[in-house]
Amino acid sequence: MDRKEPDYGIEHFFVGKDPFFRLQRAIGLAPSHGLGVKRRALFFALLCWLPIVVAASVAGRGFSGETEDHLLRHFAIHARSLIAIPLFIVGELGLLRIETLIRHFLTSGLVGESSLPGFRAALSVVDRLLNSWWSFVVLVALVIANAVFAVHRFEWVHEASWAVDRGGLTFAGWWLLLVLRSVFSFLMALWIWRIIVLGLLLRRISRLDLDLVPVHPDRAGGLGFLSIAPQMFIPLVLGVSIVLASHFAHSVLYHGVHVDSLRMPIVLYIAIAVLLCLSPLLTLAGRLKRLRRKALLDYGALAGRHGRLVDRRWIRGETIRDDAVLNAPELGPVADVRSLYEAVAAMRMMPIGRRTIITLFAAAALPMVPVLAIEIPVTQLLKMLAGYLF
Repeated sequence: MDRKEPDYGIEHFFVGKDPFFRLQRAIGLAPSHGLGVKRRALFFALLCWLPIVVAASVAGRGFSGETEDHLLRHFAIHARSLIAIPLFIVGELGLLRIETLIRHFLTSGLVGESSLPGFRAALSVVDRLLNSWWSFVVLVALVIANAVFAVHRFEWVHEASWAVDRGGLTFAGWWLLLVLRSVFSFLMALWIWRIIVLGLLLRRISRLDLDLVPVHPDRAGGLGFLSIAPQMFIPLVLGVSIVLASHFAHSVLYHGVHVDSLRMPIVLYIAIAVLLCLSPLLTLAGRLKRLRRKALLDYGALAGRHGRLVDRRWIRGETIRDDAVLNAPELGPVADVRSLYEAVAAMRMMPIGRRTIITLFAAAALPMVPVLAIEIPVTQLLKMLAGYLF
């Protein structure tokens, strides 16, 4: 008979309950059960892309036309609609794993009975932050403000340069600024908000009386399972990177921008993207630092006491009777006690692994390779990437 897992109230608190998703469910776009990512991704992709393509084609500015500047050349429009937006939606499936990671705090014994009320209170705060209407309204307000600014300064938005007719925007231009850019901006902002809220949750959890183990083999006191959490945000990094790479490619191919001038923006974006995804785990640094500092003293004292007893018995020839430390099988010989201290000394200040950093770096950097390859040979680019990674 299968053992039933206790209900900790963690089911679908991180994704699938926010007001935007509830609106989609209310109009039948999202199913009553599950996330329905495939049909939602297809719907928003076509909603954002198809009207622009049809209107541009009718006006003779779709894939060729009287002017050199037409829709086909603006790769970022297609990247936003057909790649980034679907990635943002399909990527929600990966966010469900964050709920599994949070549940592991309980199933692993890190959160005991005494800390359970505080743990549930932290979850309740996160649930309110993610799924309240006020957070949705704030995000929508930011998107509207960005859209209003773009409309008033549409000549500043280079993506819309092909959709200007007699000094004003065409239908395709309006759809680009008001629909496509707004949907993209909102979904991106929603992902960033989730990252911020996860950081707040981990910070609150780190303040609880967690049953951390300084000698845990994950070298993070038992929090090493969180190292995969930043990988859940790869759809955000990859989607934004593809859009930026599309902008850069357009500038290089059609506006004479040199690749060398793009290196600094590319490096800056990669650094910001990686740090943003790792930021929730940075909130644990203080707790792990204090744990390591205290454990070094405690295990150092234990190793010293064990070593002194060994010295008294085997070097000085003294008789040691019934000493619990010297006879404890879990401590064993001097080498084993030393390994305990070395395990504490090897603790990391954050549960971040090399694999996670490399994966995030690759998601941010690889879409930029075709841009750089316009002027730099691919073999040289691969050597440069290999040097950065290894």
